[in-house]
Amino acid sequence: MAYFPMFVDLKEKECLIIGGGRVAYRKVCVLNDFEAKVTVIASKICDKIRKTESVRLIERDYEERDLEHQTLVIAATDDPVLNHEIAETCKTKGIPVNAVDQIEDCTFIFPSYIKEQNLVAAFSSSGKSPVITQYLKDETKTVLNEPLGELTELLGSVRAEVKQAVEGEENRKQVYRKILEMFLEQEELPDRKQIDKIIEKYRKKS
Repeated sequence: MAYFPMFVDLKEKECLIIGGGRVAYRKVCVLNDFEAKVTVIASKICDKIRKTESVRLIERDYEERDLEHQTLVIAATDDPVLNHEIAETCKTKGIPVNAVDQIEDCTFIFPSYIKEQNLVAAFSSSGKSPVITQYLKDETKTVLNEPLGELTELLGSVRAEVKQAVEGEENRKQVYRKILEMFLEQEELPDRKQIDKIIEKYRKKS
């Protein structure tokens, strides 16, 4: 079964990780990358998690009441039975849950991804082959890099201006394509004068 790709806004959303070891730390890093409000609950919490900023730590065993008001839950303990129980409880409460290395207990999985500012590409083999997703990630890194992330921000910053100045969706697309082509040709971001010149070419006539 292939998983449906869906991008979700987790900024300032409550996300719970149950478990405090190496695997839990990796999930902390991913959620922090998308500005979630992360809580870690475990009787033992590793130093890497302790040193991670903006993570709420609760040092005790998991209790069912911990699931209240959570946007999503990650069961990352070293006890598969407990992870299964957490997953089943989440399912009854309608909370998306990921049980690490127990795909049959998951209602969502973490893809391999690349993120440059607001530009994100994600890859999934539905848990079948991490080697393939890592290969795709490595190959895509040559294209989806920091400058392309900066271009994404630049295009986003002129969207309102282009919408007001240029009539018709196809003409607006041409503006963005020309900016992209210029970026690829000169291997650096177009400056303001270059962008203005492109917009002027497609500006609607009064």
